[in-house]
Parts: sequence; structure tokens; C-alpha cells
Amino acid sequence: MLKQTGFLLTLLFILGGCAQTSPSQETYITQPADGMSADAIFRATFAQHGGDLLAGLNDVNVAVDGEWHYLITKIQPLVTDEEYRQQSQERVLVSPRAYAVHYTGEAGTKWVYRTAEQTQVAYNQQQISDQQKIAATALTADAFYLFVLGPLGLSDRVTNWKRLDDKTWKEKAYYRINGQLSPGIGLSERDHITLWVDKETNLTFRLHITLEGFEATKGAHVDTTFLAYESVGQFILPTHFFERVLGPIKLDAHEWWYTGIDINRGLSKEDISIDGWSDNAAKPAKSLDDVRQ
Repeated sequence: MLKQTGFLLTLLFILGGCAQTSPSQETYITQPADGMSADAIFRATFAQHGGDLLAGLNDVNVAVDGEWHYLITKIQPLVTDEEYRQQSQERVLVSPRAYAVHYTGEAGTKWVYRTAEQTQVAYNQQQISDQQKIAATALTADAFYLFVLGPLGLSDRVTNWKRLDDKTWKEKAYYRINGQLSPGIGLSERDHITLWVDKETNLTFRLHITLEGFEATKGAHVDTTFLAYESVGQFILPTHFFERVLGPIKLDAHEWWYTGIDINRGLSKEDISIDGWSDNAAKPAKSLDDVRQ
């Protein structure tokens, strides 16, 4: 155990020199050469994902599989909870905002119900009161709510977008815009977020967020890249994701992908209680192969 701990500390020290700029410390551009405002860039990506029709999106339902990278499970065991968070069925209500998930893993099941007012967590059908575990779960629930919706989950939570310098990633050019996210992620009044927006397609490519809502992640920031999208009804939603920690150290964290997705079952909060889901909510998300037909 001591040898393993020493190895991790040495590796973290080496990785610490690779940390990148936090969204809370970005430098804004006041007069971009192309004349595009940050608000205009956000409106364009919001519309491209179907935001003009957002009033018609009630719920999003996804089936998820994925893989954790080893180091992040040792550094943040409460956040990753990787013995439970392996596969999942997730339910997102757009308005009023709510998120529920049924995880399965080698240790059993984990159920989560998260709204603006409360976070409830149950392991193997037993609801818990451990405040550290609940706070960590609130953080991941709020983050995954954003990952499911992309820019569609931001229109009423960021009102002060600022333009950053553009970036190129694998020979593609991206706008970058930055703002304060309120309420924040987990038990935080506010966080900072940077969006990367593809200049050719106007699709949101990456979310870069601070994680001030849990004691063990204060000062940390991560980015999540959208590797694939799917047209679902009149909306374009991300379906394959890769997450990296960028500060205070830099390391790969998590890759996950959808095996199913559907929208607008007509769910309400009563369908996704911590005590159990309704038959309508419990139906597995429609497989991606069926969605594409």
C-alpha cells in the first residue's frame, strides 16, 4: 500500500506541471477580428442543436456504457464511484430540471434522484444519509445533466458569455466562449464554463467546467469532448464522450457512450422517484440502431 501511494504521489507531481488554464481564469477578447460576439456564437450553437424548439423537449432518456481510467478512480473515489457507475439508464427532465439514474456495476445498484431542491441516493435499495457521498453525487448528476443536453442545458443558466481566443484541435477550428454557470455544478452557487464550438457546423464540441460544488474537487476543472452526435427528433444530441482532468493536474478520466436514446415519453418528477420508477420511465432507452432507422 505504501509503495502504491508513493507511486501515485510521484506521478501526480509529474502530471501537475501539465495543468491547463481554468475556465475561471481565462483572458477575454474585447474586439475579435471577425466581429462575432460571444452571445452570437452561443445562439448559433444553441439553434444548431435544436434550441429554437426547446419548449417541445420534455425528457431525454439514455442508456450508457463506459470505462474509467485507473488513476481518477484512486484520486476521486467518491466522485467516480466506479464499482457502481459502470452501466446506466438515465432520465433527464428539461423543465422543471431533474435528473435520475439507475447505475449497475460489480458492487450492485445505485439509484440517484437530483433536482434543484434535493439529492437522494440509494445503494442496493438502501437510501443513504452520508453527506459526502450525497455531495459527490450531486456534482456528477449536474455534470451529466449538462452532458446529455449540451448547449440546450445552458440557455437559462449562462447570461454573460465572453469571447476567448479561437483554438485549433486536430486541424479543425473552434470558437471558444466563456461564462459563469448559475446555479453551479453540485452544491455550488456558480461555476465557470468554456464552450468550444465548431466553426463549420456550429455544433458544440467540448465543455470545459470548474467543479466548485464538492470539497474534494474545489479548484479542479475538467473538459468533456463530444466525439459523436445523433439526430433525435428535431434535436442533435451528443452520444459519445471523453473526459479529461485539466487542473490542478492533467490526466484522462472517463470515456462513455450511449447504447440507447429516446425523447419525450411525457415523464414527470413523479415517474423517477428514488423509491422506484414508473413503467414508462423504466423502459430501456431505445437502441441507437433503432433510432437511426
